[in-house]
Formats: sequence, structure tokens, C-alpha cells
Amino acid sequence: MTVLNTQELSNELILNAAGEGIFGLDLEGRHTFVNPAAARMLGFELKELLGLPSHPLWHHTKHNGEHYSPEECPIYGAYKDGRIHHGDDEVFWRKDGTSFPTEYTSTPIFDDDERLMGAVVTFRDISARREAEETISDLRRQNEYVLQSAGEGIFGLDLEGCHTFVNPAAAKMLNYEIHELLGQPSHTLWHHTKDNGTPFPQEECPIYGAYKDGLVHVGEDELFWRKDGSSFSAQYCSTPMRNAQGHLIGAVVTFQDISERKRLAAELLEAAKMAEVTRVLGNVGHDIKNMLMPVLTGTSLLDDELKDIFPLLAQADSEVARKSEATCTELTQMIEHNARRIHGQVREIADAVKGVTSKPYFVSCQISKIVEGVVKSLHVLAKEKGVAFYRKDLDTLPLIQADEKRVFTALYNLVSNAIPEVPHGGSITISGRTNTELQMLELVVTDTGKGMPPEVRERLFTTNAISTKAGGTGLGTKIVKDVLDVHQGSIRVESEVGVGTSFNISLPLNRPGQHDP
Repeated sequence: MTVLNTQELSNELILNAAGEGIFGLDLEGRHTFVNPAAARMLGFELKELLGLPSHPLWHHTKHNGEHYSPEECPIYGAYKDGRIHHGDDEVFWRKDGTSFPTEYTSTPIFDDDERLMGAVVTFRDISARREAEETISDLRRQNEYVLQSAGEGIFGLDLEGCHTFVNPAAAKMLNYEIHELLGQPSHTLWHHTKDNGTPFPQEECPIYGAYKDGLVHVGEDELFWRKDGSSFSAQYCSTPMRNAQGHLIGAVVTFQDISERKRLAAELLEAAKMAEVTRVLGNVGHDIKNMLMPVLTGTSLLDDELKDIFPLLAQADSEVARKSEATCTELTQMIEHNARRIHGQVREIADAVKGVTSKPYFVSCQISKIVEGVVKSLHVLAKEKGVAFYRKDLDTLPLIQADEKRVFTALYNLVSNAIPEVPHGGSITISGRTNTELQMLELVVTDTGKGMPPEVRERLFTTNAISTKAGGTGLGTKIVKDVLDVHQGSIRVESEVGVGTSFNISLPLNRPGQHDP
């Protein structure tokens, strides 16, 4: 075998083994050679391409559906103007009529006399890269929306204490325009003076400490200064920021104006209705604690997910990217849903401070939708604990007249209390039926948890209820009882240690005092 033949064989082996698609085109745009990868990506057999014009086969239409004339084709340009053409914004078309985004290079071929003979086109399918780029772009937009929409003030500070980003809430609380803060030193603008009127040296500032010692610094009652010289009490958290190499690059500061909170707290101490306010605050505080559990769990999982996604996306694993995106979406939806619930409960606190407690608001309710909301709120927490949710015979239940918000609270408390008691692999089932004779709707919340001993069961639904959870207050079942009393309903419990617990709830189909005609 001659040296030339050996070289030709080697070249052929290289072309056949290449993962990129490779075409040879003559001056008429016809295929002079096609490697297997190119044919495979386009869904053709080699014989269906060789000798045939390339543009009408796989480059005939733009990504927007418009006809793509050969005269416009940059790939043809290589053997028209003798220059290399490269791009990553074209689509190639398969034999079956589908298309895919590509990155290509079209390189002119010259003979020994420097005359153009055609072009070599190399290309690759960049669908996975496009999907990864879109996922990253969506995450960046989502992060931007969160920063822009957050009610808390949020700053980014560099190692000199200058603002690298400022969200609208932060600028508004300090009475600045965002552009007046960006790039400017933070301490001298809004943290320069202590509450006793003496200067606050920058080296003493705990907010700056986050990027000096790399620790999280939290303050419950710090004084922040507005542009007009007035000040307000703030609660803040200063968290160090690190780059991919782990080096400190600054800090993120989140803060809230707690002036109103402090004023309300002072008024509460003097309020004549302290007993009622204390009761409402206890109930709502318990609810907030429960609702924050899935929020915190979801936030932690989301943080882990985001840390994992970028290395995965770099590997262009589109399937993993899609699953990760779905997980992020599920978690952010859960966070938003629970945040709205918390907002409503905090509003009740404000009403109670004014001496006003909301009256029951009876409307037509679909129990299945209320249960769906409860399950959606607690899904992430249950999933983390390995607890399955089941719903049975709820879609066929009739509408009832009830205070939807209060019924949600009651079911939320029962289910959230059950989750920690159920071992991994266990379940919580919510089922229902209609008792037409008594005109009642009956719900059963059953778990496969540890069960309750008699001394715990006996105190349920009272202010002396015993909580078996770490940090529990025992108020959850009392809140449930209060909700059912408002509806003139009832609840009873059946429990066996080591087997599980069932709460049996009865709710009138009609508003209390209202009867069918």
C-alpha cells in the first residue's frame, strides 16, 4: 500500500469516527462526501445525500418558518467568497421534517492553484446547549424577579462596603433612588450614627463583619438612616458572599423596617384587650411556625438544587436539567403559596392589635380544593420526610357553607402535626363522605404514625394539650377545635400506639342556623 493510500485510509477513518457532522460540497453545493455522524443527525442514509444539493435538503427554511434562499446561505458563502463562515444561530432540517439548532463552520477548499473547489462544512447539534442556556436564563430572570419583588430591603456589598446591587424595597425604605446608592459606600450613607447620636465607626459595624470574618451577622434592632436625616429601627441579616473558589467577595444584607412592629408591641403592652390579643397571637404564631416549616425546608432544598444544577448544565445533560427545573418550579410555587398564607395571618395580628378580630365569613366551599391547597403547601415537607399523601372520595363531595380560610387552617394543623409523627415510608390519607341523614359532611384524616397514648388524647383540643414534637406548643388541636366550634361541627380522635391516628371531623353542609327550604 502506498503512503498516499495509507493517508487516504487514515483520513477516511477519522471522518467516519468523528462525532461532528462533516460534509464536502462542490461549487454547486452538492455533497461530495458525508460522514456517518452527519447522515445520522439529519436522519438520512449516506446514499440519499451524496451527489445531491445540500441546501434544499437540510437548510431550506429559517427557524421562523420563512423560506431560506441559497443566495442568503452563509454556508454557501464559503465557496462563493472564499472565506470561512461560522455561526451558531442556524437550524438544520432532518429528513422527517423536524429541525435542530446547530453550530457550524463552513471552510473553503482550494486546489493547488488556489482555485476554489468547494467547501467543507462541520456542524454539531446544540439542542442540549440551547436548553441549558434557556434554563440558566430562566433562573436568572426568576432571581431578578425575586429581588425586584421582595418586600425586604436587599443590598449587595463588595469588600469595600460599596453597593453592588440594591433592590427597590431597600431604596424606598431609605428614601434614595437606586442610582444614588450603586457604587457608593453603605456605612456612611445609612449606618453612620448610633441611636445615642454618637458616630458609628465603620470598623465596629457588624454588617461589615460578614465579609471581614466570613460569618453571618444578625441584628434585631439596629438604626438605619434615611436620606432626609430621619432614622428607623431595622432588623437585618448580613451574609458573606463567596465566589466559586470559596474566596470572600462581599456580603448580602437583607433588612426590614421594624418601626411599626415596635410601635404595635408598645401599644399591646398597654392595650385593654391584652388577653384576647395574646390568644390570637398564640394561635396565629403557632400557624406561622407550622407554615414556615415547609418554606424553610423548600428553601434549603432549592439552594441545594441550584448548587447542583450549574455543573450538570455544563455537561449538557438536558434530561437532568429539565428535572431540576421542574423541582425548582415546584419549590418556588410552594414558597409563594405559603408566603401568601403567612401574609394573611400577619394581617390578622395587626387587626387584633387594633381590637378587631375577624368574624367568620361563610361562602360555598369545595372541600376537595381546600384539601388540595393543604397538600400542596405541605407536599415538600412530606416528601422530605418520606411521607405519602392520599386523597379518597373527595371530588364527589357537595359544596358546603363554611369559612374556607378557617377550614384550611384546621386541616393544615392536623396534617402538619401528623407529618413528623409518621415514619419514613408511611402515609397520611384524607377521605370524605356525606351523611345525608344528619346533613353533615364527614372527613377523616388518618396517618400511619406512632399513635397517641391516652394521656395525650385526653388533653387534645384544650389549652392543656401536650405536644410530642420538639419545640411544639400543643396549640394546633385547640385551634382545630375552635374552627369546628365556629362551624358548629365536631371532631373526635381514634388512636393506637404503634399503629396510627384518625381524626374524624363533621361539618354542617349549610351555614350554622341555615336550613334547607
